[in-house]
Amino acid sequence: MLYRLHSNGLVPGVEIDKNRFKEVYKSKFGKARIFKILSVSEESKEWVKQNRKCDAPGSWVCPGQYPPGLQKVLREKKDFKQLEDFNAKTEADDDYQRKYFEHLNDPQKAARRAQRKEKKDAEDKKTTLSENDIKEINMKWEDNDITSALFGFVRDNDVDSIKSIVESTPQYAHMRSKDGRGPMFWAHEHGRKEIVSLLKSIGVSEKLRDKDGITPLELKDDEL
Repeated sequence: MLYRLHSNGLVPGVEIDKNRFKEVYKSKFGKARIFKILSVSEESKEWVKQNRKCDAPGSWVCPGQYPPGLQKVLREKKDFKQLEDFNAKTEADDDYQRKYFEHLNDPQKAARRAQRKEKKDAEDKKTTLSENDIKEINMKWEDNDITSALFGFVRDNDVDSIKSIVESTPQYAHMRSKDGRGPMFWAHEHGRKEIVSLLKSIGVSEKLRDKDGITPLELKDDEL
């Protein structure tokens, strides 16, 4: 749900259920978004008001109770048990506890293990695009929230944001706006050397032409 709310309208093919959510605010580049929940049961809301459950009479801590309509879902839930609960041990718990005590006894070893895992996770996260993937992206020209955000990042020389895109969603770097231009065009136009290098590192072409037949290299800043 969080992925759909965050990526709604930004990632192609990702949309929210418009009968359940309505976007009421979005920041300039879509990093902050607020949605209103629709189709809320007034009957359930009234039940919750009438069945307040507080820690003590007059207490401000009133977590309340779930309405009857959620009972079917709650009956199918699985209770969370902390792995440190030795009364509910499993094979996975034994492995966890072994590593837990290893980390206590040798913090440096734990740090090295964490670094290796972080590196592996970063490598696994990288998305590799084929030539056909890139060609297909380049063929679609449209103005949308993503191209608008990309233009802003390049214009403002926001290298960190471009680097994050190159590492996590490289397909965005190949996207092109309605006039056929994209990040590589804008990077050359604004003389953003570091951004040009980042884009070239994932295969963004400098030879594609916009609607007027102009390539990024023809927009190249004299000092680039």
